[in-house]
Amino acid sequence: MKTVTKFSHLILALSTALLASSFTSSNPCDPEDLLKKHAASLDDYVFIKAFPIETSKTADKAEYSYVLSRGINYRIVVCDGDEEKKMVVNLLDRNKKLIATNYLKSNKKFYSTLNYVCSATGVYYVEASFEGEKKGCGLNILGFKK
Repeated sequence: MKTVTKFSHLILALSTALLASSFTSSNPCDPEDLLKKHAASLDDYVFIKAFPIETSKTADKAEYSYVLSRGINYRIVVCDGDEEKKMVVNLLDRNKKLIATNYLKSNKKFYSTLNYVCSATGVYYVEASFEGEKKGCGLNILGFKK
């Protein structure tokens, strides 16, 4: 009887440990973790704001806008929450015309940063989606320097 009791206590302890570890495992899309991990990619740019990106279905795009000022050099750091799903970031002008991207279709290359020297003050839009229209999550970090 003692062996059965010890065995059931052991099973209960292992089950509890497994359950607890599933709640404490890190979330690859935690904005704070992504910011800590990728903030150094701003280099000498001054941090402005971080934009969490999450698409919950395929062909979904996240979009946000920001007022950029003429003559200022901006950087968007692209942080993929899931390294297997690459984030495509497009910078659009006020007419939603593409002016910069972190993805070059010609050679299928993704860049982890997107730099842009603003030519006109105004509202700019950023669209973020994931390679192959996959759902995914990540973070964009916006910074500037003169």
